[in-house]
Amino acid sequence: MFSCNEKDDIQNSEWLFIACEGNFGSSNGSIYMINQFGEMDSIPNLGDVVQSVKVYNDKLFVLVNNSHKIHIYNINSDGLSFPGITIDLIDSSPREMEIINNKLFFTNWNSNDVKYLDLFNYKVYRLFEVDGLPEDIINVGEDIYVAVNMKKDYSTSDQVIKYNLNEGKIKDTIFVGNGPLDLDYKNESLYVSRTYYDENYTAFYGTSQVAKNSIVKIKDYGKNTPCGGSIHNIDNTIFRSALGGIIELDDNLEFKLNNKIGDFNQSEVYSVKYLNNKIYFGLTDYKNLNQVRIYSKDNSEINYYDVGIIPGDFAIWKK
Repeated sequence: MFSCNEKDDIQNSEWLFIACEGNFGSSNGSIYMINQFGEMDSIPNLGDVVQSVKVYNDKLFVLVNNSHKIHIYNINSDGLSFPGITIDLIDSSPREMEIINNKLFFTNWNSNDVKYLDLFNYKVYRLFEVDGLPEDIINVGEDIYVAVNMKKDYSTSDQVIKYNLNEGKIKDTIFVGNGPLDLDYKNESLYVSRTYYDENYTAFYGTSQVAKNSIVKIKDYGKNTPCGGSIHNIDNTIFRSALGGIIELDDNLEFKLNNKIGDFNQSEVYSVKYLNNKIYFGLTDYKNLNQVRIYSKDNSEINYYDVGIIPGDFAIWKK
């Protein structure tokens, strides 16, 4: 168990967990953890590509993509309890997750599906097959939405799948434009960030909106636009990662350049997460720069930390 210098009697404990992917094929992915005092610890060598993290009911869930595992740890004010539980997903290649009613739903590239882990018996079940490589997954009411970024042959997909949990079936396949990646929701509309590539591996970026009446608005920003992959609902305003930070989108999905948070080299902005009224930027040059920069909503830097290789996802536990 990690310790925070015998401060376990202090109220309002907090841990920030950072998924650091590590080098592909090297099994050096890690979790960095920072408490409310700024003290840092880490869990090294968790496997090949630590993809995503989630906190739920005093537990930390960790998906390790290329090692095909879920790690589960108990959390308390001192940190994490070990050894924890590791579940082998047998080459499924897990990506992103959402937890609903004691079930951990997660997308998988290699097995082309959405599975779930029952948090009562820790058994894994297949929910539905996907014709492609599913990425982000979010829950809205009794539905889950899954972005399908690429087809099985790694060509571009243009689909978001809507699955109804109560009925236990796919309700709709929504065509949102090429490369759906990250998802968020505002005022009964689904927002989709998109990233896709041509045959020369030139990057293209866009954003789409799916309204309640199922009308899809598609905005393409063109090739080599300095965008990232994430989209965020911050106080009922939609932001998209772009131009070295995150920028508000107007009703036509255009950038409102007067409302930008963060100002970095876009090539180094690997990840962005909005949690507990703060914006977390994961920066990397895949070599020496591996840093987390924390910003307030008024674009003031709060803190920064040097962390493990390729910081890609974030989660917070508070007590």
